[in-house]
Amino acid sequence: MNIQHFKAIIVLTFISTYAFSQKTVVNEEINITKDREVVLPKANRIIDKISPVVTDKKEKKMTYAFFDRKPTAVEETKFVPNVVSPDSKKSNNDIAIGYNNYFKVGLGNFGRIYAETYINSEQNKKFVYGISGFHNSTKRGPVAAENSATSNSKISVDGKYHQKNYELKLDMGYENRGYYFYGYDTQVHQDYTKTDLKQAINLYNFSATFENTNPKPKVDYSLTTGIKSLSDFYQASEIDWGTQFKAYFPLKEDKITALLDAEAYLTQREDSYDINPVRKRNLYRIEPAFRFDFGRISAKIGFKAVNEYEQIEKINVTKGYPTATISYKTSSLTYFFIGFDGDIIRNTLHSFLNENPFLVEQAVLKNTYKNQDFYIGSRGELDNGISFNTKISYGKYENLYFFNKYPGTTFSPAKQPVNVTKFQAEYEDAITDFVNISAEIGYSNFENWKSNLKLDYNYYETVKFTKAYHRPAFTGRWGNTFTLTNKLVSSVDIYYISGIYAKDLELNQAVKLKDIIDVNTEFTYLFSKQFSAFVKLNNIVGQNYQRYYDYPQLGLNFVAGINVAL
Repeated sequence: MNIQHFKAIIVLTFISTYAFSQKTVVNEEINITKDREVVLPKANRIIDKISPVVTDKKEKKMTYAFFDRKPTAVEETKFVPNVVSPDSKKSNNDIAIGYNNYFKVGLGNFGRIYAETYINSEQNKKFVYGISGFHNSTKRGPVAAENSATSNSKISVDGKYHQKNYELKLDMGYENRGYYFYGYDTQVHQDYTKTDLKQAINLYNFSATFENTNPKPKVDYSLTTGIKSLSDFYQASEIDWGTQFKAYFPLKEDKITALLDAEAYLTQREDSYDINPVRKRNLYRIEPAFRFDFGRISAKIGFKAVNEYEQIEKINVTKGYPTATISYKTSSLTYFFIGFDGDIIRNTLHSFLNENPFLVEQAVLKNTYKNQDFYIGSRGELDNGISFNTKISYGKYENLYFFNKYPGTTFSPAKQPVNVTKFQAEYEDAITDFVNISAEIGYSNFENWKSNLKLDYNYYETVKFTKAYHRPAFTGRWGNTFTLTNKLVSSVDIYYISGIYAKDLELNQAVKLKDIIDVNTEFTYLFSKQFSAFVKLNNIVGQNYQRYYDYPQLGLNFVAGINVAL
C-alpha cells in the first residue's frame, strides 16, 4: 500500500460516510463542557442515582462496546453476568441496583474452578465502598496436562467519598497469575516437571483520585496518583508510580477553553540475572492546549513536551509533538474529524506481560516513538438504533517492537537450562510506516437483541523484519446478546484473527499461523431475581489455535454454575 492509495482510501471513506449520515436528520445541539475518562463499571456495583431525563434538545449519549483483549495467550474465560428479570426484562447489571452483594461460582472441564463476588456497602450519597474477589483456574491444559494449567486470582477494595464540590476515590488490589511455559516438544522432553516450567506474577496496586465536581467551576481539575508493583517467579520486579493531572480553564462562555494535561511516571525495574540489576525508567509529559467550540465546528490545538529518562542506556531526551483535531457536526449529529498526533509510548514489563506472558528473562524494554500520526474518521448514532465509529490513521513509528522466539538458552526458576519456547521483544531499527483502518457498528433497537461488530486492519511497512511477527493483520469481534424468554438470556461472541506470522529459527523463515476462530456462548436461566444458573461454552469450534508460536490454546471447554444476589 503506497501513500497515494492511502490518500484515496481516506477521501473515499470521508465522502461515503458523509453521504450515509445525511439520510437521518435530527434537530439537536451539543454542548461539551469537559472531557472525562470513560470507565466501564464492574458488574453489580452500586450505581449513583441519575436525575430524570429532561426533554430539552441535547446530545444523544453514544455508547460503544469495546471488547476485552481476547483470545489471550494464557487462556482465561471472561464471564459477564447477563441475568434477565422476568418483570423488567433488563440485564442483572440494571436490576442489581437493589442488591449490594453478588456471588457467582462454577465448575467445568479441564478441572476448572470459577468464583466471583462483589460485596458493597449500603447506598449513601457521601460514602460508598466495595470489595470484589475473582478466581479462575484450570488444573489441566492443552499440553502435557498439569504442565499447562493456569490460575488467576484477584481481590480489590475501592471506595468513594463525595462532597458538594469534590470527590475522593481510592482503589487498591492484589492479583496473582500462575501459568507454565509449556511451549516444548513433549516427545523429547518428558521429564519436565511443573517446577521447571513455572511462572507466577504478583501484582499490587493502589491509586487515589481527587476530582472537582462543581458543575460550573471557574477552574476544573482532577488529580490521580497510584503505584503498581510487579514481581515474578524469576526474581524480576518492577515498581511503577504514575501521577496524572488535568485542568480546564474556561476563557469565553464555553467557546474557548484552556486545557492542561500533565503526567509523571517513575519506574524502577530490577532483575537478578542482570549485570545492572536496578534500572530507573522515567517519563514526564505535559500538554497545554486550547479547545474551540463554534457550534458545528470545534477544534483542539495543543503541544506535547515529553521527557524520557533511562538510567542504564543513559537516555535523557525531550521531544515535542504538535497535536490538533478538527471536528464537524452535522444536523443529524454525525461527526467528522481529522487530526494529527505524536507521543512517546511507554513500554513496561507490566504492559509486555499483559500482551505476551511467555517473555524470556531480562526482556529488553524500550519506549516506542510515535513520531507522527494522521487520522480521519466519523462517528454517530442514527435513529434506527445503529451507532458507528470509523477511523483511518497513518503513522510513522520508531522503536516499534515485535515478539520473536528467543534463540538462546532458557532457564527454569532454579536456573537450570530448559528447552522451552520463550519470547523476546525485538525492535525495528528503521522508521515503521503503520496504517490502521477500524470500524465499529452497534445495533440496539430491538429489545431482545443487541449487537456490536468491531473490525481492525493493520499494515506495517517493516524493514528489519520479513513480517510483523505476532502482530495480527486483521482482527474481528462480533458480540451479541439475546433475550430468548422472560427468564432466559443468551450471549454469543465471535472472534476472528488472521495474518499472524512467527519466525521459525530452525528453518530461518517466517511461518504463518492458522487463522483464529473463537466462538463463545453463554446461557443464563433466572429462577428468581436473586438466583439463577448459567452454562458457558468456550471455543465451540474446538480449534487449538496458537496466538503465540508453540503455545496452542484450549479446545472446547465449558463451565456451569449459579449466580446469587443478596
